[in-house]
Amino acid sequence: MSFSRARAAIVAAVVSLSLAVVSDATAVGARTFVLDTLEKLSGGDLSGVAVSSDGSVRAGLTLSNVPIPDAGASFSALALTDGSMLVGTSPQGRIYKLVGETLSLFAETGALAVTSMVQAKNGAVFAATIPDGKVFKLVAGKAELFTTLPEASHVWALVLNRQNAGLFAATGPGGKVFRIEPTGANSVYYRTSESHLVSLAIAENGDLLAGSSGTGNLYRISGPGRATVLATLPGEEVKSIAVSKGMIWAIGNEYAEPPEPPKRTSATSRTPAGPASNTHAKAGKGVVYRFDAEGRPERMMKHDDTHYMSLAVDELGRAYVGTGADGRVYTVDDAHVVTLLADTDERQVGALVVAAGGGFVATSDPPVVHRIVGHGGPNAIWTSKVLDTSLRARFGTLTWRATGQLELSTRVGHTAVPDGTWTAWSPPLTSAGALPSATGRFVQVRARWTRDPNTVLSEVTLPFVTENLRPVVTEVSAIPKGAASKEPLAAGTIPPSGGDVGKHESVVKLSWKVDNPDSDSLRYRVAFKREGQTHWRDLLKPDEVQAKTEMDWDTAALPEGKYRIRVEASDESSNTPEQVQRHARESETVVVDNTPPRIETLEVNGRRLRAHVVDSTSPISQVEIAIDGKLEWRPLGPADGVFDTRDEHVDSEISSLVPPGSHIVVVRAFDAAGNASTRDIETR
Repeated sequence: MSFSRARAAIVAAVVSLSLAVVSDATAVGARTFVLDTLEKLSGGDLSGVAVSSDGSVRAGLTLSNVPIPDAGASFSALALTDGSMLVGTSPQGRIYKLVGETLSLFAETGALAVTSMVQAKNGAVFAATIPDGKVFKLVAGKAELFTTLPEASHVWALVLNRQNAGLFAATGPGGKVFRIEPTGANSVYYRTSESHLVSLAIAENGDLLAGSSGTGNLYRISGPGRATVLATLPGEEVKSIAVSKGMIWAIGNEYAEPPEPPKRTSATSRTPAGPASNTHAKAGKGVVYRFDAEGRPERMMKHDDTHYMSLAVDELGRAYVGTGADGRVYTVDDAHVVTLLADTDERQVGALVVAAGGGFVATSDPPVVHRIVGHGGPNAIWTSKVLDTSLRARFGTLTWRATGQLELSTRVGHTAVPDGTWTAWSPPLTSAGALPSATGRFVQVRARWTRDPNTVLSEVTLPFVTENLRPVVTEVSAIPKGAASKEPLAAGTIPPSGGDVGKHESVVKLSWKVDNPDSDSLRYRVAFKREGQTHWRDLLKPDEVQAKTEMDWDTAALPEGKYRIRVEASDESSNTPEQVQRHARESETVVVDNTPPRIETLEVNGRRLRAHVVDSTSPISQVEIAIDGKLEWRPLGPADGVFDTRDEHVDSEISSLVPPGSHIVVVRAFDAAGNASTRDIETR
């Protein structure tokens, strides 16, 4: 796997770590990686192994690696009857031939890309190209122009005409199927309203199957000008079609950004963008459908994180799909078990040929041809994704479940990407065993199929214990439960004046925040003391265990005054006595005030009201009046301009509030703790 692919896999591993870790209540502070699903078992490096959606790893495709020089992308592939392979590329429209592990230039079309190739019974090879609507015949290593299709600049797919030595071609724009005679003469066989037809296949009854780009229609064409829509696949494109054992397979794609038909830019231009050449487009969504002899659809596989680029069906009727992201090859069986057969270092699998246990995988970004050289073998190795313990850890006994014998090893490091600072792979284990004493934050597990290629690995379990770090109480707050809630103010704004002062409660809500880096179970001890005193008094009962980061404190039975709260966090529930860590923090001053203020004097002379308000503990916060029992309280201001002390005077002209005549005036005073008292007077 390439460095960039490895880094992406590591990011995915860190994001999904919680899926792979379970707690172990039988061991103090121990946690365990359990790898037993497709998601957990994939994401690392797969060399000659396959990972299935049922959570099993088995021997998979073993691939050779032959880079394609002077090419931007692999567009098409064709297995020849002599066992060699042709690969059609872009942007120079070259065709390469692979014999064994030797790749050589076979022919040059001069086109932008070679999109499809077929071999006739007489051995002749035909190649479709874009964007000039040309079909070439390859003769003695030379590409000779066979025909040019009118008003069709893009020839996306070719199939052989069973009735003669001619061809059918899917084209665009205009969404037409052309019939090409053995002489090269051509005519329109079927015309759609689509912009492009991008895939073709021949059904077992001789009908022609065509897939569109634009609406995602799968057409069944029964004769010249005669067709029905077999299905409309989700998304915009039926990328490829294959037929085997009475079944029709089709892959469809849904793109976040619809691809545009390619255009010739320059001789050095890399892969063109278009319905079949979306090399650098964002990954879309892919779906695989299978249709039975009656045309009934069955969705077999889907991916929401990648679109599909290629499709092949082997002689046993098994379908193989190459992806447009991460360069992977999947297969799916009748029970809908999806298996990741190969994970290449390239970005896209542009073409697939699978037959008789062999075949080829042609990739892009960069362009490489991989020959399928076997199944499993001594180089069949599964390597897990990098597993993150989040802290420095030591590891326990590695165990696994498998149907046969495997060799498992581990390596440990302190960097998210394995480098020279990591340990070497440990000596292989053939049965459960303890790991070397090396510690680290990150770990990888590797399994090697050394003997039986039919061995299936279904689970890997690795316990670990992280270093015990101290929990730190970062904040302690104490707010009366009846305090008016206040929304956070935007920066630079001034809080509103007046408003509800909140209902007084003797209960104070205590809460605290804790930094717990190793996620231990924590126990909290809460105490209080009055300012000026030194003795801390427990808020909890002797046998009470506080595990939540909040509690209520009823102050009704306490003397009034200023207090402080202390919260201690301890990880004793998760660690042995000699490893326990503790930390405590005190709150800011908490005022306990359950007594309302006193309105010492109240008089009204004419329409001038004077009052003297005193509180023993908290500052006076608000004074207001109501007239004749109406529940409309109006504020009065302090004589000195600011309510900010425990002793305040009010001297206010109230003629605008109290009309002439006799009225009952009620004055209500609040302290900062929300306590309130009232006193009334009658005016004349």
